[in-house]
Amino acid sequence: MKFTSTCYLLGIILFLFACTNDDNLKDDLIGTAEVGQIDSNAASCDAIDFGDWETSKYNLPYHLGESRKIGLSSCSGSWHSVGTPDQFAVDFEMEIGDFVLAARGGTVVFVEESGVDGNYPNNKIVIRHSDGTYGQYMHLTFDGAVVETGQTVSQGDLIGYSGATGFAETPRLHFVVATPLKWNFPYFSIPLTFKNTIANDRGLLEGRFYPAYPAEE
Repeated sequence: MKFTSTCYLLGIILFLFACTNDDNLKDDLIGTAEVGQIDSNAASCDAIDFGDWETSKYNLPYHLGESRKIGLSSCSGSWHSVGTPDQFAVDFEMEIGDFVLAARGGTVVFVEESGVDGNYPNNKIVIRHSDGTYGQYMHLTFDGAVVETGQTVSQGDLIGYSGATGFAETPRLHFVVATPLKWNFPYFSIPLTFKNTIANDRGLLEGRFYPAYPAEE
């Protein structure tokens, strides 16, 4: 009986350890959606209200005058499919070392920059906005953050440099805004539009280029 009880206790400990490791892995892979879960009850993107892009709180995360091509975007399939955590995420095609600017101001709550391009972990910066939502900038290059946890940033500030860490097969910036519930995986993303570019009533569209213009106040 004593031996059986010991084995039972050991089994519980191993189970908890495995679960903890799995949660840590998910945190490392945040934003990649390789570990995402499909919600069979999720609404079609056709029914989603993206709001008025001309009054959006967000600017494009790169310098004025630059134009970037969009990779996967809102509801565009693959790991951005309806019901996945990254349903409303946007991938901006960039080169390693390109400037990444704050799309919206807030307080830095998390920084990971130890990953090497082409490997793990997925480098990222997480910024909490005034409404409690979290802007997340992912796949940054090694040592690619210029901000620290607790730092306040304004819209348009340089926060880091793009890269190809995590699941990124090519250099890109993966940008997603999560609800106030939590920023760590699996989060719930929200629809995004950007005010300092061409019309994007349904968000930025895959395969198109979007120039960054001066935003009107």
